[in-house]
Amino acid sequence: MEYIGFIPCRAGSERVKNKNTRPFSGYEGGLIELKLSQMSNVPELAEIVVSSNDPQILDYAAKFSAEKDSRVVPLERPDEFGRGSTSMERFIVDYIARMRKSGTIVWTHVTHPFATSTIYREAIQAYEKSLQEGYDSLISVTRRQTFLWRDGKPFNYDNSTEKWPRSQDIPPVWEINHAIYIMPFATMRSAGDRIGAAPYFFELPEKDAMDIDWEDQFQLLEQIFEIRKTRGDSLD
Repeated sequence: MEYIGFIPCRAGSERVKNKNTRPFSGYEGGLIELKLSQMSNVPELAEIVVSSNDPQILDYAAKFSAEKDSRVVPLERPDEFGRGSTSMERFIVDYIARMRKSGTIVWTHVTHPFATSTIYREAIQAYEKSLQEGYDSLISVTRRQTFLWRDGKPFNYDNSTEKWPRSQDIPPVWEINHAIYIMPFATMRSAGDRIGAAPYFFELPEKDAMDIDWEDQFQLLEQIFEIRKTRGDSLD
């Protein structure tokens, strides 16, 4: 089975300035350097495609390919698929799904610094096993067992029988955390989506699923990353 790593890096981050390339916890190339380093430690990947309309990202990917891992392929993204106004559905259907005729995509984001090579390899193994069980794709999720309300009443538990049940007894709901998507390109084209009709939920704990959307999160996750490095956690 041919796996194609895919890292989208759109130019012009609106919420975190220079999010993809500003130094992060000793990585002078920033989050893109960290993510390429992590994915380079995944031998199952035949290619690692970096899709961007940012010349700085494309230049860095080309340099990484020449100096560290030739599997890295910088792919210039047409501007029509690099705008903030471009819908995710169109980005998937008209661009990503047609990137390869065959093979299986392993889609991730630089904004998940704690999704390591070990996690990607475990996800690929889980995906291969899930295929034998009738699933057609894999998405990473985070378990939520918290007190959620909607329209003035509990959403995920019944407070008429017990007002405050133990959180571990609340039926779990699953949050798609966007750290990993795995599916064949052909399935993506037929589904018109980045999940198939029968997705397998690959659970990631919060400590691995944390991502960066805002400036405060960039600074916080950098601090957490430093602490985890200091205590000897494997983060490559």
